Amino acid sequence: MTRDTFTARHLTAGCSVCHGTDAHWTGPNAQALAAQHHDRTKHHTWCEVHLSIRYGTEVRDDRQADIEDAIASVTKGVAL
Repeated sequence: MTRDTFTARHLTAGCSVCHGTDAHWTGPNAQALAAQHHDRTKHHTWCEVHLSIRYGTEVRDDRQADIEDAIASVTKGVAL
């Protein structure tokens, strides 16, 4: 069985000694760069990983009216 799946990762990392709480490295290599920086300097480094996974395809809700159409139907004939 197959299903539509969407996965997104966002990585930020930094060095507490060199950059404080600010992120210095971002993207797919951020974790590796933080680890390498720690190995070279013995500084305390950190990495935050945010993972988002979606299964299936979002189905449009036909009951929800388009806001522009709703406004137009209420203001027909009224100059704005």
